[in-house]
Amino acid sequence: MARSERPKLVISLLWSLGGLLISLTPTDSAQIPGRSLSQSHFTVQAVERLYNKVLDSTIEDARLRRQHLNDSDAIDQQYFDNLDTITGNEDYYSTAYYIFAWINSQLMAHQPADKLLEEILPGEKVLIRNFFARVKVHLVKYLQVSHQNRPEFIANVTRLAGETEDLLIESYLRFPHNLQSQLPELQLMDYTKLAKSIFEGIATGIWSG
Repeated sequence: MARSERPKLVISLLWSLGGLLISLTPTDSAQIPGRSLSQSHFTVQAVERLYNKVLDSTIEDARLRRQHLNDSDAIDQQYFDNLDTITGNEDYYSTAYYIFAWINSQLMAHQPADKLLEEILPGEKVLIRNFFARVKVHLVKYLQVSHQNRPEFIANVTRLAGETEDLLIESYLRFPHNLQSQLPELQLMDYTKLAKSIFEGIATGIWSG
């Protein structure tokens, strides 16, 4: 697939992952029995820190490996350069999320992977499995403290901590949406902010094309 066609593919894939581009309505914290703001705030911070670590590590690995590859399908250097100029936390990580989806888009579309993805995929999967293993600890603790029970959700997180198939990538991208659907009070930053602006035609700079 030509590099110029990749943005449309990325947006369509993110849309297909459970309506990721549709914002869910935040739930009033007072409506959740047994929950305090401090409990949810601490958990959200912990989950975001672990989630962002996967984005940071994968993008840095891709940035370094791209330098020695001669692959016209690989993501352009300008996107990494643009990421370096962003200061806002949500803006930064919504851009990182989009770049992560771009890098993995051929895999999710069941197309032959470019050279860059072939190189980073093994390490990427290790990072994601570690994410699910570590985030489970925080989610189980939160459920105990807030007197809630989500056995199927936790069982799925447990399974993903040992998953080796390519669906692990989609599960990682889908996680913020799934978390909010299961525990609406645990609202992470809007990782689809950039994708939504591209979809709505209001993105600027290199993302406007």
